[in-house]
Amino acid sequence: MNWGDIIRRSGRAIRQAKIRTLLTAAALAVGGFTLTATLAAANGARAYGNKLIDTNFDPSSLIVAKNKNVFGGGGTTNKPQPYSSSFTNVGGKTINMLDQQDLNKLASFPGVQSVFEPYTTSVQYITGPNGSKYTGSVEAFNPNISHQYAAGGVTGNIPEGKVVVPADYLSLLGYKNAQSAIGQNINIQVRQILGGQADKSYTIMAILTPPSTLIGGNVNSTLFLNANDARSIYDYVNKGTINYNRFLTAIVRVKDGTNQAKLNAVQNEIKNAGYGAESAKNAQAVINQIVNVLQIIIVVFGLITLVASFFGIVNTQYISVLERTREIGLMKALGMSSKNVSKLFIVEAAWIGGIGAVLGSIVAIIIGVLINPWISNKINFSNSRLLLFRPSQVIGLIIFLIIIAVIAGLLPARKAAKLDPIEALRTE
Repeated sequence: MNWGDIIRRSGRAIRQAKIRTLLTAAALAVGGFTLTATLAAANGARAYGNKLIDTNFDPSSLIVAKNKNVFGGGGTTNKPQPYSSSFTNVGGKTINMLDQQDLNKLASFPGVQSVFEPYTTSVQYITGPNGSKYTGSVEAFNPNISHQYAAGGVTGNIPEGKVVVPADYLSLLGYKNAQSAIGQNINIQVRQILGGQADKSYTIMAILTPPSTLIGGNVNSTLFLNANDARSIYDYVNKGTINYNRFLTAIVRVKDGTNQAKLNAVQNEIKNAGYGAESAKNAQAVINQIVNVLQIIIVVFGLITLVASFFGIVNTQYISVLERTREIGLMKALGMSSKNVSKLFIVEAAWIGGIGAVLGSIVAIIIGVLINPWISNKINFSNSRLLLFRPSQVIGLIIFLIIIAVIAGLLPARKAAKLDPIEALRTE
């Protein structure tokens, strides 16, 4: 008996026990559904994480802090520290800050193209056409980072006197929509720490798309200005204070930084000098690590379902062997070898595995395609999709589940192959 005959005969046996086959396959389908959806969610999360890195980090740059522990959750202490000009106290915490000497040192490292200070400053309030006042901050625009715009746009740097505004401010300040805000003025009230205040007006050049609710952070309340305008506000607010010209982080751009080897070399030099330095790749690795942990947790539950399905297939095939004892005896009496009998039951197990795997994957894909827009809207995922199905992964998963089913069918197949034809034919 060739493989074609075995496949056809096993298919007929499966059709004769439709209900039992479907129930067994359904149990496997639950595992297939879980694993397919988990892989898709992990793909979507990684793709979106990569998108965030691309639109918020310059791949040729490093984010540098005074203390290497800053990026590991440390870098601050509430204990009294020996005096150093680089220390500042914020909310009872002593923070080690970069000063001008540090910036000059960073700029002197071989391979460093430039050092960018964001000059982030909290302003008193921001107001627009309706006169409403809202809190916020301003920051120097980094032309090396790609941003996404709801209206307008920036090529290169922002000209002086212009501003890029997050979409969250539009309705709050009285603008009808993103497009109508382009070319309009926005006022920023700044107050000196040592007294005095000033009102500055800027023309809106572009509107940033709303950030994902998964990101959080302060990007939705930060306005971006030309570096000179941001420095002017920073100087006005902080000059003469202890925190003037001190920065938590600075951005170091590396010459030919798209070359990972050159970026790593500069990063290692900066770290060896006692600073903390993180690249876009490091940030990406952190995001992927979080996704991997969550994926493993969900996969474990999927595998538990597969274990139950495994024993379900074993049980189904054993019952099939018992019910078809006389049939097996007849096949052997007519010349069918024990090896072919074993193959017959293994292929039947593969049919069950294939039906369950395909069913679970198809249901996961259909549900994923249907709810993707709803999920994206709820978590503000923009044009991205949380569930991202990849054909190669789906096919690989189906093959994996079929293999699991085949392994489950080996024991019943062995029992069927060992049946004595004479004893089998005597069975009632």
